[in-house]
Order: sequence, then structure tokens, then C-alpha cells
Amino acid sequence: MSVPRYFTIGAVSPDLASLKTLDERLEDAGVPGESHLVFVRRRDEALVGVTLPVARTGRVESGLSRTQWFELFSTYLGVTAVSVLMGAVHLPTGLTVQAVMTVAFLVGLVIYYRRPQLEKKILRMGLPERLAEEWQGAFPKGFALSLVTVPAERFDEAQEAFLEDPNLLAPQAIDRRPVG
Repeated sequence: MSVPRYFTIGAVSPDLASLKTLDERLEDAGVPGESHLVFVRRRDEALVGVTLPVARTGRVESGLSRTQWFELFSTYLGVTAVSVLMGAVHLPTGLTVQAVMTVAFLVGLVIYYRRPQLEKKILRMGLPERLAEEWQGAFPKGFALSLVTVPAERFDEAQEAFLEDPNLLAPQAIDRRPVG
């Protein structure tokens, strides 16, 4: 029984033009557009969707959306109102509740902004931690992370499409053998 061999190739594109030309080179190499996965920031998702209509896009959260900020502050305001009412009955309890909630609010924001969003998405795909860290490090300087999974017979053409552009950041490839 022979297990098919696949390779995942990826790199961070510095801008939309570089991403578009990479997609065109991949298409010329015979790589179907559906196998091209592009991770972009929330604000760029629609732009990439229009530019590369066949490619799949994934969103990389870089911060809280307006709705999430509104929900966060309205919850914090509600807890503040409750602590003020508690403070009217028993001042030390109200101050304690307010202090604990303020510290929890700030710790939550720090934890949210410190966790690497892209790295977690890549690790969930079963890719090695070394690649995830390298792409996470290059992503802030770039526009989008392009990933393509191709069978072994298409690897050389796909790799050439990535290596043709010297502006791509952190080009990497990994041999993947699915267990089935």
C-alpha cells in the first residue's frame, strides 16, 4: 500500500501585487486555486477575496473588532454599576469588586494581545511549530501568508513559483504524509 506524498509550501507576501503574481505563477504551474490558502488581516479579507476569487481566505485577528470593544466596555460598565451599588451598602465590598474586575479586565486585554493568532491557526493545521513561529515572525512585516498543499509530482513547479519572487518573506516547505 502506497501512501500519497504531499508537500505544504508557504511564504509571507509583502503586498497585494506580490500575492497576485504568486497566485498567477501557481496557476501556471498547474496548482488548482482551491488549494491556495491565504491568511490575511480582517481589514484585507474582502480585498483578497476580490483579487483572488478562487483562493480560500482565512482571517487572522490582530485586535478586537468594534463590536467586541463595545461588548467588552458595556460589560465592564455593568460591573462598575453593580460595584457602585455594592459600595453604597458596604464600601469595602464595592471597592474590592471594582478593583478585582479592573485587574481582570486589564489582564484579559494583555493576554489577548500577547497570544500569537497566526501561529495557533498554523499549528491547528498540523504544521510544525518551527514553521508556525517563523511565519508568525514574518507576518507583521507582510501583507498575507500564502499556503499551498500539493502532491509530490507538483512540488517542484509549486516551489519554483514561490522561489521566483525574492520579495517573499520566510519561504518554507514541509513534507506531509497523510495517515489514512
